[in-house]
Amino acid sequence: MEEQITTGQVAKKWGLIYGLITTVAALVPLFLEKQFSWMMLVFIAVAIFCYAMATKEFKTANGGYMSFGEGFRISMIAALIAGVVRNVINYVYVKFIDPEVVDRMQQAMQDTWRQQGMSEQEIEQAQRFTAGFTNPEFGLIVGIIVVLLGGLIWGSIVSAINKNEQEEF
Repeated sequence: MEEQITTGQVAKKWGLIYGLITTVAALVPLFLEKQFSWMMLVFIAVAIFCYAMATKEFKTANGGYMSFGEGFRISMIAALIAGVVRNVINYVYVKFIDPEVVDRMQQAMQDTWRQQGMSEQEIEQAQRFTAGFTNPEFGLIVGIIVVLLGGLIWGSIVSAINKNEQEEF
């Protein structure tokens, strides 16, 4: 008899895939020292794709059945794994490999604000406001939380669409 696959097995596999893909996508702007406004859309698309593939794999391996709870569990575990992988690697890069990247990105942001016509006083005020957000430790924690919140939203939607509850007799 064929061994059934567990939600944990599928979630670990797809969480790692999701984490590695988004790690590459997160590091590219750091290497290029550019910020892309559409990058969040890439992260959302990868998340939805990975949740859909994970729930589809689980459902196929379990005779075409998957409850909403199983799909949600898969999505949340995958989100946690992906969030930790992506944000720990990003933290190591920003904290130890290239700590000056934050300063360079802040300078690029200031240049953008100047091009948009902000005064030096407005730029200084904006810098004070954003200073805490550039802390690598803060970025690590918030990054994981954001991925988990995305898992709640997108994982719920994907699980609701892909569920196929087994009829009880």
